[in-house]
Amino acid sequence: MMNKPISTFIINLKKRTDRKKYAIKEFSTRPEFAINIVEAIESAGGALGLWKTIQMIVSKARLSNDDYIIICEDDHKFTKNYNKEYLENSIAIAHSKDADVLFGGVSWFSNSIKIDDQLFWVENFSGTQFFVVFRKFFDTIHAAVLDDENPADYKIGNLTNNKILMYPFISVQKEFGYSDTTWRNNEEGRVSGLFKAAQGWMKLLENVSGYYKSAEIPEDIVEADIFETTTLPTYVINLPERTERLVHIKEQFEGRNEFDVTFVRAYKHKVGAFGLWKTIRKIVKMAIERDEDVIVICEDDHIFTEQYSKEYLIRNIIEAHAHGAKYLSGGTGQFGYAVPITENRYWVSHCLSAQFLVIYKRFFKEILARPYDKSVIADMLYSEMTSSKMVLYPFISLQKDFGYSDVTELHNKDKTIVSRLFAQSNKRLNNIQSAYRKYHGS
Repeated sequence: MMNKPISTFIINLKKRTDRKKYAIKEFSTRPEFAINIVEAIESAGGALGLWKTIQMIVSKARLSNDDYIIICEDDHKFTKNYNKEYLENSIAIAHSKDADVLFGGVSWFSNSIKIDDQLFWVENFSGTQFFVVFRKFFDTIHAAVLDDENPADYKIGNLTNNKILMYPFISVQKEFGYSDTTWRNNEEGRVSGLFKAAQGWMKLLENVSGYYKSAEIPEDIVEADIFETTTLPTYVINLPERTERLVHIKEQFEGRNEFDVTFVRAYKHKVGAFGLWKTIRKIVKMAIERDEDVIVICEDDHIFTEQYSKEYLIRNIIEAHAHGAKYLSGGTGQFGYAVPITENRYWVSHCLSAQFLVIYKRFFKEILARPYDKSVIADMLYSEMTSSKMVLYPFISLQKDFGYSDVTELHNKDKTIVSRLFAQSNKRLNNIQSAYRKYHGS
């Protein structure tokens, strides 16, 4: 694909002669690039000027015969991982994967999915110091009507979901001690620290993905008749005075015989979250006494979604157990990084919301052994205790908004926060699931 030097456009403010000199030197021994220094359009905040400069470059490239171009900022720095063949192969594969953009390195990303040996789909990101733009994306950038001071990476992220990242990175940013677009990057060492952290997370997520890929479970692990014979011990937490919640939660489980429901009177405490954790500990002790292998702990604001089915839940409970999970969430209002294990089950770096959790026996003693005080927050503590946690998507559980919370004061101040958080998580996981389906042929 690379049969001639790549048209490479280096963005530089005219007054930044030190950066221009540096950028030219960085490419001086690499004839595979045909560099062009582009005078940046200036703006008050810097970010809008950078975006308009990118638009200008792409608009001119539309008139060329180039299948793709490279756009660089003048602080781009090649890493020791760079070589011509790596870049050439990455461009060819990214093109075959229908990419709109290919990044040589990023300073932050919200999620990634491995799609080839050294290529990853990315969700959101920051870092436009070195990226390939493919021709099919030229018109989209040219036509974009975006005139605010949001960063260029934010704008690109909103224009396409076909974003691919090279890892190991071939590009980072050189620190000049100042930034014309991001004032926070004026802090010494911040930029290099961000790139180091991003590469650390990439390595961790690659390891997680590799672990679950190698830990295959038998296709017949779920026997056909298990859906009719399995009953899940289910503990529902409720304060006696919250009768409207009790009515609601009873309606949720009515007719669902796969759940053996026990209603548990919650500990009442002036610090609601402290009382909730004491109640959870009581439930775990009950589960140990009853020699249960798996339980469901449910709060009384749980509500089943339309995606719930007995078969969907039980299959995932069995498969998550085989994969070593300590708990499985039916739905979350917030999560960090997510790695697809299957199309519908995801490992997560952290996971909030505890309205519907499947807890495995292997986690019981850890819960009871964990020190806690009145600052405890149940969902955060669950998440902190183990890396072996998973979430289902589509969600089978949301939280019903009763207009108040006995546990989280913030929910009393912001009446719409619960619905917003779940909507945001749903949107993110839908995006991740779509990428997984696209690149893994599901």
